[in-house]
Amino acid sequence: MKPKIAIIGGAGYIGRSLATHFLEDFQVKILDIKPLLGNLEGLATHVYSDIRNLPEITKELDDIDLVIHTAIIQIPLINENKFLGYEVNITGTQNVCRAIRENPNIKGMILAGTWHTVGEIGLKGKIDEAFGFRPDKVEDRARLYALSKITQESIIRFYDEMSNKIYGIIRMGTVLGEGMPEKTAANIFIERGLRGEAITPYKHSMHRPMLYINIDDICRAFKAYAKKILNDEIEKNDNSLTHIVNVCYPEPITILELAEIVKETIIEYTSGKLRPKIEIVDKGIPSFFVKNEKSQIKVDITRAKNLLKLDKLKSPEESIREIIRKRLYAQSCLKN
Repeated sequence: MKPKIAIIGGAGYIGRSLATHFLEDFQVKILDIKPLLGNLEGLATHVYSDIRNLPEITKELDDIDLVIHTAIIQIPLINENKFLGYEVNITGTQNVCRAIRENPNIKGMILAGTWHTVGEIGLKGKIDEAFGFRPDKVEDRARLYALSKITQESIIRFYDEMSNKIYGIIRMGTVLGEGMPEKTAANIFIERGLRGEAITPYKHSMHRPMLYINIDDICRAFKAYAKKILNDEIEKNDNSLTHIVNVCYPEPITILELAEIVKETIIEYTSGKLRPKIEIVDKGIPSFFVKNEKSQIKVDITRAKNLLKLDKLKSPEESIREIIRKRLYAQSCLKN
């Protein structure tokens, strides 16, 4: 019998991608208040379950061996409805951890974390798992999101240190891949470019160093971590820091560089039929970033290589080229 993994928040982009990737090795149960879209119908079990309801979550995790936690209230909703953000991101995470701790059959959990916990402004040096939290070193619109992800990590680390189970965290770069959320900068740039419209990075953030990761590499990372927990291959100790893993492409790129990659790829793949321009939009917001700031940082992914055997990660440029190639192919098929 295959082990059974629950993906909480599994109807979202990350959750659906993980579920598809897991099906060969695991039984998959998706817990979400949202409907399950895509090609998982009949392959993964889907139950409508609210992370804010502890008895409901506890009941639905009764037959589970391992939990993946991807549920999150994102920007901009977290700023529009702060109470909902608190209830889902913080109270919900506490509910999941408590339900796991009280179930003797569940071996542990893995949180989908984010690099934004280390901040975006004034980054310098080697970013390893012990780099530290900097929630106020982000743009104001991202502050509550960063705080909530830091709080999630803190809750999980506390449970990891007071339990005999493994409560792990994968700190992800911003995820690139087909099906990624519509409002991400990468998706907006690609969509505009493929329509022949101008690609429009904002002046105040165009030199911001960004850390990215391809969705396929994220799926490989979660599967490897899940297997190690299920096979009792993760060492249990008194320091939960050892159960956090950076999974980002180690070299950052800026928002402006992202726009340039999209532009050049579209020109190349359409043989010059589409030549989108880059138009910098000045919103009158002061910039916290300067040109070449990205050269001052690098992510340490030693633990990802050693623990999860992620020997090679796709670069942001490879990811963007792959997405654009697939979208152009889909467009050509529709025309034919």
